[in-house]
Amino acid sequence: MNPAERIDRRRAGQPAVDLFEEAVALLRRTPTDAFFAYLLGAVPFYAALLLFVSDMSRNAFAWRTLPEASLLVALLYLWMKCWQSVFAARLRALLTERPDAPWTLARIGRLVATQVAWQPWGFIFRALAAQIIVPYAWAVSFFQNVTVLGDGTRHENSTLAARAWTQARLWPMQAHKALAILWIFGLFVWINVVAVLGLTPVALRMFFGIATAFSQSIESYFNTTFFGASFALTALLVDPLWKAIFVLRCFRGDALRTGEDLVVELRQAQSSRRAPLAAAVALLLTCASVGAADAPSAAPVSAASAAELDARIGEVLARREYAWRAPRELSFEQENVGWFQGWMRGIGKALLRAGDAAGETVGEFFRWIWSKLFPSATPIRSAASWDWLGATKALLVLLAVACAVLVAWALWRVMQRSRSKLTLAVPARAVPDLRADDLAADQLPEDGWLALAREHAGRGELQLALRAAWLAGLAHLGERQLLSIARHKSNRDYDRELHRRARTRDELLGAFGENLRLFERSWYGRHSVGAEDFTVFEGNLATIRKEAQ
Repeated sequence: MNPAERIDRRRAGQPAVDLFEEAVALLRRTPTDAFFAYLLGAVPFYAALLLFVSDMSRNAFAWRTLPEASLLVALLYLWMKCWQSVFAARLRALLTERPDAPWTLARIGRLVATQVAWQPWGFIFRALAAQIIVPYAWAVSFFQNVTVLGDGTRHENSTLAARAWTQARLWPMQAHKALAILWIFGLFVWINVVAVLGLTPVALRMFFGIATAFSQSIESYFNTTFFGASFALTALLVDPLWKAIFVLRCFRGDALRTGEDLVVELRQAQSSRRAPLAAAVALLLTCASVGAADAPSAAPVSAASAAELDARIGEVLARREYAWRAPRELSFEQENVGWFQGWMRGIGKALLRAGDAAGETVGEFFRWIWSKLFPSATPIRSAASWDWLGATKALLVLLAVACAVLVAWALWRVMQRSRSKLTLAVPARAVPDLRADDLAADQLPEDGWLALAREHAGRGELQLALRAAWLAGLAHLGERQLLSIARHKSNRDYDRELHRRARTRDELLGAFGENLRLFERSWYGRHSVGAEDFTVFEGNLATIRKEAQ
């Protein structure tokens, strides 16, 4: 690549795929303490956010702790942004191969003040930009640049906002492509995280016999806590790559003015392991000079041409002792691409092959239709000999046949409806067996359970009548949104849930607790149910129905 092409490439920016490749390589070289700094800021915020969402969506009295809980989440968000700026500073120091500036109290104060002043506005501007769609990449780039550049170091030339906005306007196509690739990559990461979280309870039950609510009912997965945990883990896995991409963008953008990337490349070239090659060249030049000095003065040797010197150097470098350090030559079919670009290119080739196969299959199908509709016509052999007029006629014939079939089917349906009246059958609800172990209170309405209780009480089966009355009470509380009926929940789970949702209703809690005690000692214990016990149970049930209104 000549210098002019190199300058043009630096000004145009890297392709988005190459940027991802370099970001992955940068993260591979990142030390462990840098990732620890990132997790020190991110894990507390995502844990608090998950608890906040879970409490606000399930706790009936969450409004009482809303102000302090939301303030804690906001403070932890700023805490995370400060540590993300520290992480970005470590990546930039690794990229420039220079030690980071010392973390003095003044620098820490500037970092905190910068992030606190700018990052809260990101929620507002990113939401507005998402509604307008077009400037979303610029808004995201600006606040990510604030995280990267606002590391507390002093810059006398311009303010932080001006530098961040200048970097955000650089290479817009690269930013949009990088954002699209990251969303696709994050989607696949999220699918893998959901698969791991979903299969973990199954593995615990299969290998260790540990039963959880997730392994007992698939409905337990469909809640805000599960999806919030999957999103938080996905962000923890994908966001460091996002930060590395913007560290590279800011570094390349500043290098257009300062030339720092060229300084880094020169430093790498000086410190690279090319000593054997340099020694070989020096030895060749020394031997040539000694030979020229020993030659007779009557026959002076003319200076070697540049082509001859290059040929001699190439012969020396081609020797066995130096060949192992030379770069591997690529064959005609090989290309110098990274793993991500190669993976994307392989997917593209596979899609093209699948499209070609599908096109060939469709072509065969149309050729078969052509031979059936027009047996005497010339068969279609290739795209070059495609008869567009005949194909149009065949397509019109197919559309006419399809319309005729559709009209005939519609007339048949109308005639069928006119001949017979449509009757709606209401399936009868099966009467559950009160002796079964897997009964749930939502199998019958409250009146259905009470009818079963009266029926068994009339036959003297007070134990079954007591169970039906207990399920009637659960069904009543479920209809009043004081309990969430689920097959995997135990009676103690219902008791704890009722104490959370109706903590101020002492009479309701007392009646429910007394009925719970009467039911469990008769159903799970050896205590027989008498007429007096059933009367007390019915009185408590009346109290529950009254207080739950």
